[in-house]
Amino acid sequence: MNQPHLRFLITKNYKNLSLDQVVRLKNLNIFIGSNGSGKSNFISCLKFLKDSLTKIPDESRSVSSFEDAVAQIGSNRILDVSVESPARVRLAYCFSFSPLPRDSSILDLNIFVNRDNARGISIAEEYLYSGENLYDSTAFTPFYYYKFHAREVGKGAVSVYDEPGQVSKTHFEGLDNIPTNFLGLTAIPRLLEDSQSPPENTPVYKIRRDLIELVSKWQFYNANNMDLNLIRMAEPKIGGSDIYLSSSGDNLPLVLDNLTLDNIHFDESINQAMKAILPNSHRLRPIRSGRLSLTVEWYFRDVKEAFYLNEMSDGTVRMLCWATILHSPVLPSLLVIDEPELGLHVSWMPILAEWIKKAAIKTQVIITTHSPDLLDYFTDCLENVFCFYSEDKTHFSIKTLSKEMLNDKLEEGWQLGDLYRVGDPSIGGWPW
Repeated sequence: MNQPHLRFLITKNYKNLSLDQVVRLKNLNIFIGSNGSGKSNFISCLKFLKDSLTKIPDESRSVSSFEDAVAQIGSNRILDVSVESPARVRLAYCFSFSPLPRDSSILDLNIFVNRDNARGISIAEEYLYSGENLYDSTAFTPFYYYKFHAREVGKGAVSVYDEPGQVSKTHFEGLDNIPTNFLGLTAIPRLLEDSQSPPENTPVYKIRRDLIELVSKWQFYNANNMDLNLIRMAEPKIGGSDIYLSSSGDNLPLVLDNLTLDNIHFDESINQAMKAILPNSHRLRPIRSGRLSLTVEWYFRDVKEAFYLNEMSDGTVRMLCWATILHSPVLPSLLVIDEPELGLHVSWMPILAEWIKKAAIKTQVIITTHSPDLLDYFTDCLENVFCFYSEDKTHFSIKTLSKEMLNDKLEEGWQLGDLYRVGDPSIGGWPW
């Protein structure tokens, strides 16, 4: 992948997820594993980072974005139950901005957690540095954009170029009053207000902007959270700028309208997608409902009158949502979909799989699934399948599959979904 993306995630003491070894993510990532194996916890780590960096603090409750984000993923229960409290939870995110390892950056967080105090959570240490190797400093010396709370709580340092353009010569500039109740990355502009060095001499400004821009475009969907009744009945107001479907899907007509207006090819793309699942589909389009609202009108071959979403089946509405997301000309920088197969006819699985693969050519995609029928259509890309497994029945790690690992069974005619159905130990078994 040449576009910026998440390269890997490292965790320590975070719930049941034990990711102490680097497992590199790709453009297409299919997560499989039993219920409770850590797939949702992995995604929660990603949501936590987005919420910490992009949500507006709730000043009325004196709650920071970081505190609210931690509360959303479990508050003090983020600490592994087998670890004695208080302790630190580590979350390290590696981002790639080019194929070169040196152009990767790691945001490394250590969060202090006191299990006996729901509000006993704070940033213990926070680092942002270049490279992608967390364990071998001999590979090359990382460049630290900043180090916060490393030697003393509330204190830190940020790298500054000695002279403009002299990227090989830097020094650290000390900082005080660094908060522990929200990510230091979000506080950089305030922390550097009194700095004597101009922004162009302080490299953290650019990397901060790049990181926040990347993470702010992450989008998360869970089929269980798609409110089909709300989608059918919703008539969003004209004029909104939405280009991404909401988590509930209730802004579907508005997103369809905006994407159609912004891209001349989207209308054809979404209609071709619907013909793939409903051959008699002729055309669907967002239309004005009243003077200020939008709805979706759907025409079928040899039928004069239009149908509306409240007349369509659950599966059809779900597939329209996935088609809108996956065929969008404005894909998010990371697209996460939890169990997209829910409520869909088995005959649509190859179509859904093809949509996912095509979207992953343009952006980074993470799919979690329990569907053997969907997995069958990822047999041709085993290296993109990540299996969450446990060696001690308590903590879960990730391993990647490969053709070599399953070659004998593939030559016998087995598909990936077949192996999942019968609980083959090579892929973690199903459903246990």
